[in-house]
Amino acid sequence: MSSTTCPQLNEDRSPAAFTAVPARGAVRAAVLVLHPWWGLTDAILDRCRDLAREGFLAVAPDLFGGEVADTPDEAQRLRRTRRGVPAWRHMVAVLKDARAAHPAGARVGVLGYSMGGHWAMWLASQARPEVPPIDAVVVYYATRACDFHASRAVFQIHLAETDAFVSASAVAAQERALRSAGRPYELHRYPATGHWFAEHDRPDAYRPAAAALAWGRTVGFFGQHLLLA
Repeated sequence: MSSTTCPQLNEDRSPAAFTAVPARGAVRAAVLVLHPWWGLTDAILDRCRDLAREGFLAVAPDLFGGEVADTPDEAQRLRRTRRGVPAWRHMVAVLKDARAAHPAGARVGVLGYSMGGHWAMWLASQARPEVPPIDAVVVYYATRACDFHASRAVFQIHLAETDAFVSASAVAAQERALRSAGRPYELHRYPATGHWFAEHDRPDAYRPAAAALAWGRTVGFFGQHLLLA
């Protein structure tokens, strides 16, 4: 059921996805927000709300059917659980439905955190007719060296200084893949941070100053590449 949480946005939570949209004015672009292996956490919901306040339609597919993990073991179990619909088809379907309900122009961005970042890179590389063209991609602490020759996206990548989940070789491979396809990208590293540094509900890892800097860059990047006159 839809509910208005503040004068600036409306939001809706269903078993399939969370959607946030500006309460007033035209929505000029859509952003698909892809959660980490913890599931659709409060931190991801808050980022959707932040995007809506900036004028975007933000839609976050719930890939785990409402379950949220508290431990890495639980997260691994959720990530490995087989679903009736492939994850990428679920993502594409909820984006299509949200854009039909809230017309948001032709341009699409994807924002992915960790596991969601892997999916964001994959979606941007696809030439499948079911996957809408992706214009801008932002990923946090994630790498995936796809073949990006079919992509039209520009990329922004946020990495921690120390990250057991993201190796130097994986970063280098991703950069080579982007350069090989001629895709523009920018990469930012954040001193004294580790994996999850941008998620406020991971208190052991959360670094507010780095998270704020990264978020400012994210909003600016989406504004530059999605909110075109």
